[in-house]
Amino acid sequence: MKRSYTQYLVGILLLSFSLYQFFQREFVEFSMYLTAGLAFVVMGIIKDKLLPGYGRFLNILSWVLILMAGFLLLFLFRTDG
Repeated sequence: MKRSYTQYLVGILLLSFSLYQFFQREFVEFSMYLTAGLAFVVMGIIKDKLLPGYGRFLNILSWVLILMAGFLLLFLFRTDG
């Protein structure tokens, strides 16, 4: 559990910051922080093997969330100016 404690902590921080962005009406940043936070939480679940029957699905889900967060970051860089 100690190994993935950092994964959960970073995930919760990103999710809480995404709520702040939601209330500031920055919806692109909200979605980026939300997907990044969920990716960290899913990676923590994978490392702790909390759902061993869903390992393959969780790996695919984590990669999709990471790619979505990366694309949203690139979109933010492109449109911010």
